[in-house]
Amino acid sequence: MQIYFNLYIILLFMRNYYLFLVMTILLLPAWHSTLQAQQQVMITGVAKDKAGLPMIGVNVVEKGTTNGSITDLDGRFSVQVNKANTVLTFSFIGYLSQEINTGGKRVINVIMEEDTKTLDEVVVVGYGTARKRDLTGAISSVKAEKLEAEAPRSVQDLLRANTAGLSISFAGDAKGSADLQVRGKNTLKAGSSPLIVLDGVIFEGTLADINPFDVLSIDVLKDASSAAVYGAKAANGVVVVTSKKGNVGKPVVSFNANVGFVTSANERELLSPEGFVAYRQDYEVGKNSAEYLAKYPQIFSDPRKLDGVSQLDWYNYDQKTPVASVTEEQLMRSWLGRLDFKAPEIENYMANRITDWSELVFQTGLQQDYTASVSNRNDNGSYYWSLGYADREGIKTGERFTTFRTRLNLESKINSFLTIGMTSSFAARNEGYLTCDWEQMTRISPYGANEIGNPDSPYQRLPTGDVTPVNPFYDNLYRDRVDRYNTLNANLYAQVKLPFNVEYQINFTPYYEWHEYYNHDSSQNTEWKAKGGSSTRETSKKYNWQVDNILRWKQMFNRIHNVEVTLLANAEKGQYWSQKMTSTNFSPSDVLGYHRIQAGTVPLNESNDTYKTGDALMARVFYSLKDRYMITASVRRDGYSAFGQRNPRATFPAVALGWTFTSEKFAEPVSNWLNYGKLRLSWGENGNRDIGQYEALSDMTSGLHPYIDQNGNIYISSQLYVNRMANANLKWERTASYNLGIDFSLFNDVLSGSLEGYMATTNDLLVDRALPEIIGYSSVAANLGQLSNKGFEVTLNANIIKKENFTWNTSANFSLNRRKIKKLYGDMVDVKDAEGNVIGQKEADDIKNKWFIGQDPDRIWDYEYVGVWQEEEAAEAKKYGLQPGDFKYKDQNADGVMTDQDRIFQKYTTPRFRWTLRNEFTFYKNFALSFMMYSYWGQYNTFNRAANSANFPDRCTEYVQPHWTPENRINDFARIGSKNIGNYYLDKSFIRLDNVTLSYNVPAAFSKKFSVQNMRFAITARNVGVLTTDWKYWDPEQGGPAPRSFNLSINFTL
Repeated sequence: MQIYFNLYIILLFMRNYYLFLVMTILLLPAWHSTLQAQQQVMITGVAKDKAGLPMIGVNVVEKGTTNGSITDLDGRFSVQVNKANTVLTFSFIGYLSQEINTGGKRVINVIMEEDTKTLDEVVVVGYGTARKRDLTGAISSVKAEKLEAEAPRSVQDLLRANTAGLSISFAGDAKGSADLQVRGKNTLKAGSSPLIVLDGVIFEGTLADINPFDVLSIDVLKDASSAAVYGAKAANGVVVVTSKKGNVGKPVVSFNANVGFVTSANERELLSPEGFVAYRQDYEVGKNSAEYLAKYPQIFSDPRKLDGVSQLDWYNYDQKTPVASVTEEQLMRSWLGRLDFKAPEIENYMANRITDWSELVFQTGLQQDYTASVSNRNDNGSYYWSLGYADREGIKTGERFTTFRTRLNLESKINSFLTIGMTSSFAARNEGYLTCDWEQMTRISPYGANEIGNPDSPYQRLPTGDVTPVNPFYDNLYRDRVDRYNTLNANLYAQVKLPFNVEYQINFTPYYEWHEYYNHDSSQNTEWKAKGGSSTRETSKKYNWQVDNILRWKQMFNRIHNVEVTLLANAEKGQYWSQKMTSTNFSPSDVLGYHRIQAGTVPLNESNDTYKTGDALMARVFYSLKDRYMITASVRRDGYSAFGQRNPRATFPAVALGWTFTSEKFAEPVSNWLNYGKLRLSWGENGNRDIGQYEALSDMTSGLHPYIDQNGNIYISSQLYVNRMANANLKWERTASYNLGIDFSLFNDVLSGSLEGYMATTNDLLVDRALPEIIGYSSVAANLGQLSNKGFEVTLNANIIKKENFTWNTSANFSLNRRKIKKLYGDMVDVKDAEGNVIGQKEADDIKNKWFIGQDPDRIWDYEYVGVWQEEEAAEAKKYGLQPGDFKYKDQNADGVMTDQDRIFQKYTTPRFRWTLRNEFTFYKNFALSFMMYSYWGQYNTFNRAANSANFPDRCTEYVQPHWTPENRINDFARIGSKNIGNYYLDKSFIRLDNVTLSYNVPAAFSKKFSVQNMRFAITARNVGVLTTDWKYWDPEQGGPAPRSFNLSINFTL
């Protein structure tokens, strides 16, 4: 028994011991927290700027931890630290970071100092970064976070009108896409879009795949020295996009929602029912002779309003057998028939059935954009993850665009010398929504009814019964389409710190794109019935990759010599695969469409595979002395598979100088008003390789071709032939440019900006050289000619008012660009005097492409418009096959024939200058108002609609606009149905109020009650209004319907 008792005591002791151990483990964190709470201290304070104004959003972090806070609208903060004597770090973009030892104090107030107008702010340059003060090239920067309240739809919206020298086309569709161009077009044939760089590596995708709310900043490299490190891809400038990453402090969750609607702006008015009848009357009167109209007086007049002509006589004008009586219905039907009304139009007129087609083809679209993100950074790494979804309807019925985008940026510091990371994004775009054919509204008369949904009507497709006006919705009822893109872009990188301040980085950048396009046109459509249905099923895949090996070395000597060296070895490869199946005449039925394409009895299969490679070596050296004298020199050698075998590679050098002259002693007397001044001069060469991948090679093609023998028998045989001439000498298009710039800051940084002047010359232009047809080729890709490009840019920023309850900031820029063709093909032609004697030679122009030596490629070379032929000029007009009411063009040599000899140089199709103006106001700390306007001035374009001959006037309607008649002798619009042998040009200069935004920041004291750090509401209107000189017809920039949007957005941070 004693043994059992001893065992019991031992077991009891062990049970109690383990119970005590478990309880200790469980309660230890609580004891630790209690002890820690006893040691923690609450530190409060206020952060202000030099002017004494509170600063919102300053990061306050306990050094060495992730414990921190941010200041509210009053600049106040509170942070609980682990001990009374600790160090707080204060940081804010554009201001110097400060570390303050609390020294046992419970209240810490700090004055944030501006970073010398952010001169130490980091700007992204090719394959690295640089301080703003060290820049020697022309680089403009845009901080995206400052523009988020304006509800940007795309990266283009962030850039529009915010950078001098960068022009962005108007975004008129639901997608919000637009073209970019830096400092004009440096080429005649090759592409002119700038290179896009995302997070330091070349981006192969489209800007639509980048969520604007993921963008931290955008830098535009405009001059050759800045862009030369990208060599063959940088002749048209470089746009460098940097995405967001995590910030120091606690994890942050952000959410942004934009909801609004879009309507059609500058909409043109269509003819009303009464206006349409009058239009037809004027047309019929104008096309018939005076003798005919005299023989049948008032033949086209309303029989209810005849003057001096009896209704019976009027009715019998076109009756083979005159009648003795007539009813009003017979009179009306006869009159409408004389006006070329078709049967359904007559019936609808009699029934007073009117359709406003403009109301049907345009819609008020709903637009939605949502983005959520979570991010954080600490001493060992950072992360940023976002999800975004956009669903936008356009202004045309059926127009829609949807996209899902996600981004994941990771970086991890493995140890003191190794850091690895990844920036990645995935996007899925749906571009397959079917938009109505809105232009049909200018063809269908108001008496053509929308019969869709009426199975008994024979006019569902052709509302007027005529083949020209087609119901804008009919074809889409019988069309099934899928048009989807999925893209994956990533950059996997590793950074290794080596001895002697050397850093090695390797980037691997894969890009995938999958595209699916399926389309079926059903045989139930009356127009497509004969085909028995037709389907297309097309898929394609693109896979590009790049590898960058980068070495960087930075060293400062004696505190005045700063040296930076960057070396690059790059390799790339791109492949593309596509398969396309089409089929028609489905049997027994096409009801399954592209889901069963094998049911088509007439199939056609196609495939295409392409392959390209490239490589590059680059070296760049930067040196500065006393942060006052700077020089940057670089050289890059590129190779690309698209060029001829003899010229696969080219070398592109660049050099740039900078001088901060306000650091000199001679500038001290003006330092009271001139705070900063730097002079920059650069020269460099860039290449353009934006051509077809196989332009330099012959293309051997096979196909079926018929031939007839001597007996008339027809045979089909397969033939193999070469359809493109090879050019082994095809080489790089090269652009060499100079840039002279000055950066300045005046009156204690109240006014700052830059002035830029540039001059570029493009040699070895890539063009299609015309060939004599006798050799079997129509053209060959060749390097010929020279094009000059020069311009001037001004950027100004002003802090006009800075008070506690009111601030006013303004920014403006101005730019102009001029181009001129210096050389073309080198072919010489004789120059003759008035008697035909040869007095010399000159280089020949390219008449076909309208390229002329010494002229801007955008200059108009055409007949000179001088007005409208009037009745007293009928005999003269007849010489040219025209009649009164037609446009009149000047016969320069008075030979009675309009030829190229009568064309002269006139205005330009591109703006002579551009300017933008942005104003930002804050009221009572919480309210902010901004507006932005921009202008393109001096450009002309055709407006041949003024000839009143765009449609068949006997079948269609028209916009409300003047037209010439013998009684209305105007000189800017022709008669209805006129004959126009030239082009009528109109000034399209405009000023656009592009964006107005009113935002409200919810006081932090209120939002923090709901655990919300920051909250902002904003109302934004885009394309608010346009002011033009002469152009009153749709949007002057878009050339057609333009959207005007109104958005309500909310942004908050947890």
